[in-house]
Amino acid sequence: MVKKLEKRVAIVTGAAGALGRATTAELRESGVDVVGVDVVGGDCEQFDIASKEGCAAMVARTLEMHGQLDILVLNAGVQHASPIESFDDVQWQRVLDVCLNGPFYAIKAAWPALTGTPGGRIVATASTLSFRAEANKAAYNAAKHGLLGLIKTAAVEGGQLGLTANAVAPGWMMTPLVEKQLADQMRLREASRDEVLAAFLEEQPVKRFVETTEVAATISFLASPAASAINGVCVPVDLGALA
Repeated sequence: MVKKLEKRVAIVTGAAGALGRATTAELRESGVDVVGVDVVGGDCEQFDIASKEGCAAMVARTLEMHGQLDILVLNAGVQHASPIESFDDVQWQRVLDVCLNGPFYAIKAAWPALTGTPGGRIVATASTLSFRAEANKAAYNAAKHGLLGLIKTAAVEGGQLGLTANAVAPGWMMTPLVEKQLADQMRLREASRDEVLAAFLEEQPVKRFVETTEVAATISFLASPAASAINGVCVPVDLGALA
């Protein structure tokens, strides 16, 4: 396989999760040196990407290790489901910090490295809920809508510097993040696990779950030279759910 991204360095946040692992593997297969970042540590560098200080330290560590940063994949995410009237304030702030404030701080910290030479790439994991809303997900809806605004702004400001900024919007993937939602969804919908899963699939024309490898391949493409004319967009990988 041709290594189309040799001599490139990437940060992938949320690297310990299912999509993060698939994205890291896909980028490494393309020749990228990947710095995986996650709060759980393990095989990843451990930083709090929801904070300004954590994002600054993450970028500094990458530059210390590799001397450059070319690709920033903003993939970390959390979820909480509850009606607005009973939505916990702490959970509201947590979702916004991880899904919106953290990406802003990461982009800000990485900006000098990403724009130092032409060819920098930012790719964010957005959501189909960046385009519509789902009941009981006020914080996630708000954060993912805001994330697209942030990515579009980075695309506009970075374009003349040779930087592109884009996003992907995955449909339902059977990942641990989704598994953790099932109990909440069963309670809120007063439905069984099978009924909730069936409702997820009913939202899209193709009745299966999206594979993490399918999303990872799209992220890798957006990070590649072949995508140099794509800037400021969000690519749905959702089996037609938004169609």
